[in-house]
Amino acid sequence: MNKTFLILFFWIFSLTIKATECIEKTFKEEHLNIYLCQNYSNYNETRTLLFKARTKILNDYISEKIKSGQLQNKKIEIQLYDPILTYNHLYISQGKNGYYVNYSGFATIQQLKIFIDYFTDQNWKPLFTSNYQKVSSETISKQIDKFFLDNKTSEITSKQLSVWTLDNLRLYYINDTLKYFVNSVKLDILVTSSLPIKIKNRFLLFQADSIIVLQGQEIIKSFKVDNPITEDYDIYSYEKWVNICNGGKDNWVYSYSYDKNKFHKRKTEK
Repeated sequence: MNKTFLILFFWIFSLTIKATECIEKTFKEEHLNIYLCQNYSNYNETRTLLFKARTKILNDYISEKIKSGQLQNKKIEIQLYDPILTYNHLYISQGKNGYYVNYSGFATIQQLKIFIDYFTDQNWKPLFTSNYQKVSSETISKQIDKFFLDNKTSEITSKQLSVWTLDNLRLYYINDTLKYFVNSVKLDILVTSSLPIKIKNRFLLFQADSIIVLQGQEIIKSFKVDNPITEDYDIYSYEKWVNICNGGKDNWVYSYSYDKNKFHKRKTEK
């Protein structure tokens, strides 16, 4: 695909992204860069950690492909956009200095591996599919699903990685998910929202629909969230309480009292 079209493509998507706020993260390794754009109202630090781990795992995989001669020794650049921020699309190309992928979605590690393996095929072809060209989103989704199905490869094996630590509480990357561990003991708690915080000898762990209080390895309180949000909370910890906010320090929605081991909900005006 020619250089002029490549420039036009990225210009189109840059205009789309500027329409709303994008929180950008870029993970750089020797052979791979992954650029991740999350909408501000859908941002999760845990998702960021997940892609940081995926980048490390895939960089090692790419290194093996380069050593075996299946890939040229040039950078693979993958750009991933929150689907609510841009047109439904998948674009794959190659230039003199790199391999390029631009995709609307939070690709799994297996999907990312498919992108990489696609470039190892000597008969691979550039791909551009987008409903920017007034093709229905449903049609584009089917085309993208077909791409992943037609180019499906073996499952990638990965080592366990520690991605975050707060005293004796850790997050590990295992089988393309994040898991909590306390003193090397795995917790049966989903990692779906804000990173934990600590108040004295307790941790508050956040899920999409609940907040869990952990003391040692024991859950001593579980609080059901009335109105789950997709983005991370703004969390402020003090000596004896924690304010859990949505939209800044003054907009607290829940508060946790250490002394009473109790959550309080902010009363809304009628």
